[in-house]
Amino acid sequence: MNLKFRAKDYTSDDSFESAEYEYFGNEKEGWEISRNGSPYLHLGPGYIPLKTISCGVCSTDIDRRFLPFPLPQIIGHEVLAEGLGENQGKQYVVEINDTFEARGDKNQDAFCNEGIPTHSPERRVLGIDRLPGGFGPYILAPIHAAISLEGVSPKAAVLMEPFAAALQAILASPPKPGDHVAVLGPRRLGSLILAALASYRKTNQSDFRITAITRHDHLVTLSKAMGADEVVDLRKTDLSLLKNQFDIVYDTTSTASGFESALQITKREVHLKTTNGQVMAGIAHLTELVVDELSILPYSEANTSFHWQKETRKNQNVFVFSGVSEIIKENLKKQFTVFEGNSLEAETFLNSDAFSNRVPRFDFVVVSNPEELSLAIRPNPKNENSLVRPRGAILVDCNQTKNWPENASLVGTFFSAGKEIHSSRCGDFHMAISLLRDNPEITHALETNLISHRFSSDQLELAYATAKDPSSVKVVVDFK
Repeated sequence: MNLKFRAKDYTSDDSFESAEYEYFGNEKEGWEISRNGSPYLHLGPGYIPLKTISCGVCSTDIDRRFLPFPLPQIIGHEVLAEGLGENQGKQYVVEINDTFEARGDKNQDAFCNEGIPTHSPERRVLGIDRLPGGFGPYILAPIHAAISLEGVSPKAAVLMEPFAAALQAILASPPKPGDHVAVLGPRRLGSLILAALASYRKTNQSDFRITAITRHDHLVTLSKAMGADEVVDLRKTDLSLLKNQFDIVYDTTSTASGFESALQITKREVHLKTTNGQVMAGIAHLTELVVDELSILPYSEANTSFHWQKETRKNQNVFVFSGVSEIIKENLKKQFTVFEGNSLEAETFLNSDAFSNRVPRFDFVVVSNPEELSLAIRPNPKNENSLVRPRGAILVDCNQTKNWPENASLVGTFFSAGKEIHSSRCGDFHMAISLLRDNPEITHALETNLISHRFSSDQLELAYATAKDPSSVKVVVDFK
């Protein structure tokens, strides 16, 4: 098959430029992608061509220039598409991770074997990392990432990717019975987290309160429609009155000030769902923390056993930065294989025979200061590898936090109080579809309330600019 078209690439100066693309190949033999007549990307077998119906604008799209992936690129990853050729007439939603598993490749790596295929370093990401995205008229989707749309209306389907991501936050940080949880910034993703919380509560017959926190009139109304039990308007309520009021705060603001507010108003946990690629509260690489779905926890014996729910693995290999107290080091050596040193030495350990034929990451890392914390997430600017396994944890030696610099004192105090930061990224589309089928009133709320603007594909720049405006909620670009 040969598909030739023009599309608007996103560039590093936050603008768009027109480019000519050509996709040539097929599912069994692979594809060659050219851009303006020059080779752009080679894809092996396992991809099917789809025609874009519509694509939502995400906060990640708006902050795309801050992410460590090549530009220019056709961005957009919240895709509703239809099949071509033998799949013509079928509609699909598309999971964004291009992995061995998604392509049906039997030659899988250690990350796939560990049950975390979406964290494989070889993966590409639709509309984010190399693989051309949904703001073009055609995409190439890994065959198992293209999920047939059955039982959910097309109006709600264009929201499937962000709804699945929202649901992942709830599954990674599930409210306990009697909890009072808050969603900070209930706009695009925040509204979907409200909907995910409400549907999760109903399906699981759980008992917890949901509060939305905002400062915009239209988001007060939207939050109630999307499942919030109550809404706090920060124009009328001072943030200081909310300190330590919520068991979990799901922060979707993508701002430094929002993150700092979340640290102050939770009494147990902040779930960081989206960031802007910049330093926040004195900690670098928090965007990468979310990408790797890592957690930051105060050091305790209980937290050395941390793993995600439904994982059966046990922590074995630990890295400890030199600044960590000797008492902690000695305690860890009684239970784990302990590696010690600086970030360069940590990378050397991970490249040694001790980590051959396994995920080359430590099960958790212990740090003593903000610099070590940032290095644990991304030790080397030449690659995107963490010292910690995806969905693992960084533990903070809280005996040292009183010495943290002023710009990180807030987060140091946070950990000293025994509080935690968790994060999550993409979600399971099948689970999200099932939840929406079980909760038709939530599906109706999504269809009715969340999409605030629709634009045709030739108005992409206007759609993008509108999505940046706080008065918008979800902006969708239509291709037919």
